[in-house]
Amino acid sequence: MLGVLSGFVAIWLVVGVGWLLAHTQVLKADSQLLLSRLSFYVGNPALMVMMMSTADVRRIFAGNLLVTVFATLATGVIYLVVARTILRSRPDLGHTVIGTFASCYVNGGNMGLPIAAYVLHDVTWIAPLLLVQVGVLQPLGLALLDVDAARRGGHATSWQRNLTMPFRNPMTVGTLLGIALNLLHLHVPAVLATPLDMLGSLAVPTMLLAFGVSLRLGRLPGRGPERREVALLSLLKLVVQPLIALAGARVAGLDATTTRAVTVLAGLPTAQNIFSHAVRYQRSVVLARDVVFVTTIASVGTLTVIASLVG
Repeated sequence: MLGVLSGFVAIWLVVGVGWLLAHTQVLKADSQLLLSRLSFYVGNPALMVMMMSTADVRRIFAGNLLVTVFATLATGVIYLVVARTILRSRPDLGHTVIGTFASCYVNGGNMGLPIAAYVLHDVTWIAPLLLVQVGVLQPLGLALLDVDAARRGGHATSWQRNLTMPFRNPMTVGTLLGIALNLLHLHVPAVLATPLDMLGSLAVPTMLLAFGVSLRLGRLPGRGPERREVALLSLLKLVVQPLIALAGARVAGLDATTTRAVTVLAGLPTAQNIFSHAVRYQRSVVLARDVVFVTTIASVGTLTVIASLVG
């Protein structure tokens, strides 16, 4: 489990740097927004182009893709039902999108890659997960957040504008471009690959630094009115989603290795870019931050248990 632990150590060291820079006032409140925008508009699009253009297509379109889709959608639906019936929540569109994503959108990049490499012993296992998230869920979620932002700004939206919103979002454009290059068997020219790699390397650290700044300058996680919803989302993400994936894999008749892969990856913590989206659109920022914080810490134990039991 050294790969799992080293992945968490790397994440929290960078988050700690952000916290320390905010504590010493090197970075201030406006720095959080700047770092988040840098990740959103520059780092993530470049990263998505390079990652999706080199993913293993055979692994992407295997049977585990269907189980991943099923577990993701089922967990999101459970959140919506429980939030309305038990929490008695009637959230607006922006909160609904952030909450749903926090329940089922996993940290497939900076956590999924080391776990796929060191626990599952094959980094290509992460490809179907990335396809579902960045190729389908992310464009849909960002389009809905764009619609919500337009409504709050008093701008009427048309179906034509809503339909084209994903294609005007830098992260979505990078994702779709990478998938297109992959399917067409085209390679990014070397003259472009190097700067894209350099820019893509900004994505995760700037996001984590922004997260650390928010932890120092904002109130501590779990102390606000969102704590019941944070607990629900954390339970769904770390326990319910991997259980659904395990059940789905067995019903689908997947082999033991594939079953272990989809279950372990379903148990990854909530992705940091959910927090980035929340900051970018100024919707449920505290909720996103707290869920990322809680699930990232708690998943050290839950992933160890899942990998041991299913393995």
